[in-house]
Amino acid sequence: MQRLEPGMFLRLERAAGTRLRILSGQVWITESGQPDDVFLSAGQSYDIVGSGRVVVEPQAALATLIVSRETACATTHGSSFDVHRAAGS
Repeated sequence: MQRLEPGMFLRLERAAGTRLRILSGQVWITESGQPDDVFLSAGQSYDIVGSGRVVVEPQAALATLIVSRETACATTHGSSFDVHRAAGS
């Protein structure tokens, strides 16, 4: 389980097949190679399809999410993720 406070972000690399499930709050997701950003609220989930970089940021308040590799399309290996505090926060 990941807790993202305002000013923090989660960066995922090589994450195809990973599911992001939002437990509380709201998040903004941008995925390399995808034409649109995604905004999710508590109770929603998002399956990462590409193998590039994915960035997840909370919107306005604390967000809690689960990052899992349980989806059937998980085909890449060596995925990684890191939580960072944005510069100036």
